[in-house]
Amino acid sequence: MNTTIDSHTRTCINALSIAPLFRWMLIAALMCGLGLLFVFVKNQQHQLGAKTREVERQLHEERSLNEVLRARISALSSRGELQRKLQSGMIVLQPIPATAIARLTSPVEADTLAVARTAANDRALP
Repeated sequence: MNTTIDSHTRTCINALSIAPLFRWMLIAALMCGLGLLFVFVKNQQHQLGAKTREVERQLHEERSLNEVLRARISALSSRGELQRKLQSGMIVLQPIPATAIARLTSPVEADTLAVARTAANDRALP
């Protein structure tokens, strides 16, 4: 520190330059702020990672439950199961009358040899 003597009052004055002190305090504050920001970002990253793991676990559970339900559906709609339900009377089959079937084209009739006709152009090309 510099000590100077004021010529009018003859007292010692310690000259303190405030600019370097302010600069170091500003650098220290910025470093503290950056450190806090880094810790905040890392905490956010860990929290989002935990949420992601939880969602992935739930997704895995839902997929396995979906597979179990698909297996049950296929077991309950299998031919053997449907026949068992038909024999026990849980379901009843009703015949569909021919008048209730909507056809877009007339039904194909077989030839005398019982062979269906294939599409062909009977006209000769010029």
